[in-house]
Amino acid sequence: MTDRHIFPDHTTLVFRSLRGLVASHPYLNLIPSLKVVYRADHDPSKVSLICGGGSGHEPGTVGHVGRGLLSASVAGDVFASPSARQVGATIKKVHSDKGVILIITNYTGDNLHFGLARLMAQSEGIKNVELVVVGDDVSVPRSRGNMVGRRCLAGITLVCKILGAGSEADMEFQDLVDMGRSLSANTASICAALDHCHVPGRSGEWHIEEGRVEIGLGLHNETGVFNIAQPSPEEFIKQLLDLLLKQDDPERSFVHFEDGDDLVLLVNNQGGMSALEIGAVVDEVLTQLESRSITPVRILSGPFMGSMNMPGISLSLLNLSNVVADCSGFLKSTSTLLNLLDAPHNSPAWPATSQMYPVPQSLKGRKRADQFTEVEKEVEEEVVETEGAKLLVDGEKIRTAMKIAADDVLTLEPQLTRWDTIVGDGDCGETCALGAKGVLKALDKGLGSDGDLVRLFRVLTQVIDDSMGGTLGAIFSIFLAGLTTSLIQSASSATPNQTIDPRFFGQQVESALETLKQRTAARVGHRTVMDALIPFGETLSQTGDLKKAVEACKKGGEGTVHLEAKLGRATYVGQGADKDGSGMPPDPGAMAFVTVVEGILKAFS
Repeated sequence: MTDRHIFPDHTTLVFRSLRGLVASHPYLNLIPSLKVVYRADHDPSKVSLICGGGSGHEPGTVGHVGRGLLSASVAGDVFASPSARQVGATIKKVHSDKGVILIITNYTGDNLHFGLARLMAQSEGIKNVELVVVGDDVSVPRSRGNMVGRRCLAGITLVCKILGAGSEADMEFQDLVDMGRSLSANTASICAALDHCHVPGRSGEWHIEEGRVEIGLGLHNETGVFNIAQPSPEEFIKQLLDLLLKQDDPERSFVHFEDGDDLVLLVNNQGGMSALEIGAVVDEVLTQLESRSITPVRILSGPFMGSMNMPGISLSLLNLSNVVADCSGFLKSTSTLLNLLDAPHNSPAWPATSQMYPVPQSLKGRKRADQFTEVEKEVEEEVVETEGAKLLVDGEKIRTAMKIAADDVLTLEPQLTRWDTIVGDGDCGETCALGAKGVLKALDKGLGSDGDLVRLFRVLTQVIDDSMGGTLGAIFSIFLAGLTTSLIQSASSATPNQTIDPRFFGQQVESALETLKQRTAARVGHRTVMDALIPFGETLSQTGDLKKAVEACKKGGEGTVHLEAKLGRATYVGQGADKDGSGMPPDPGAMAFVTVVEGILKAFS
């Protein structure tokens, strides 16, 4: 893996890349402040399709915006989901008379942010907004991923293409939703790599040992499920196909295959493989599929959904026959799906298959061997509304507490990054630092100076949602939004001399946690930030003692070293040890929250 880049820092890379993409394609527009690419010729009479997620997966999915494919794509920072605000603005920008479908990857951050955006859109009266959550990975066994489902790999691009053509053909909204969900359920994908990718400007990333490969990686640099000595190319491809096709594995037989099914093969370049080698991979895959009496009805290869410069591949098999069976009310044959897959488009990155299909009669029916001959062929910032009841406290003390907490999080950033490179994708430190910097910037503008708790947490929710991104940003944003709602309700019924003490605040925190629990299955014992959040809220509510609450929070956070992850990206990462042999580190998100409340305690001691 190379860690050399033209642009040494990824913080401006996403913005510059989107500008370059849009400038190169006349049918595209960009909202720079939101990192949203959308069709300049958007047609509101057709169902709108919005995809998106963290950057670093190019060309997916910003390169798939265009007529006959996506209406828009929302880009987060590298490997971090976009905020609900970004998604919500996109829904309005590419509004549709028939409805909007959010095609999202089955990762926690995207589920939370896109799910929140959908709820916000519905609350504003926007009708027919639905999620199609795509999970196609077969590497993580059911027993490990039963709470989160299959994560997403390159198969999502097949869903986008077929639904995009369906929308262009004026298919009905609900038919597209049902078809999209069936396409996801009937796609099997597996990723494998020779090394991990490198994000410009990010330190602490890791390598796969020379002579070994990993099978079962995620899109975000997560460690593979299997780490094995590098086999021959033939054995390597065989192991990948076995994971995709075996029907007797109760842990990984996610898609049913039968003789005679019409299958689409997608060979995806994860970002760092040469086109020369990808061609050889395609050849070996087809050779081995033929030995299993499988001839795909379509073969797609190239860069579709990558992981920066990862030297790796993913293989996807989409069973069109199963989709027709699932959607028999409006799909009569696989030829309809093939026509949608082949349909014309003007997106930048999807292959121009409409120039190949339908195949002329003189070339139809040829087997692969017939193609090999002896003769060479001829050649902004927003204003936050603050009307309503208020809860007033000592503004200067609150501001001091927030500054101490933010500064302490910035100091902890390298440690958070190191821990997250072991148990996640290495971005937790940077994500938390962005949140801390956002808070410090807001403090410089006077946040908290009026002592109004309601306004403080309303603004803080917006600051965190805008600055952090990723799963942890979504968790904190929803928690803060719930806390704001609880404070508003308390302010509305408060007496003139209402005491704002730790016990009162603990009750508000507990109420906010109930709101958060509606959006995540994470609880104490799942090795997440909730192992610190929940003990803090419960102890503060029960005792009214901030010091005891912080001690309970710290105990919960540090105790995650002994827990196995049940949710989030750490679910997909194998249990390993820190480089110094000291075992698994604590959950980085939990320890970030511990640092925040310890900082607050310093100010109030």
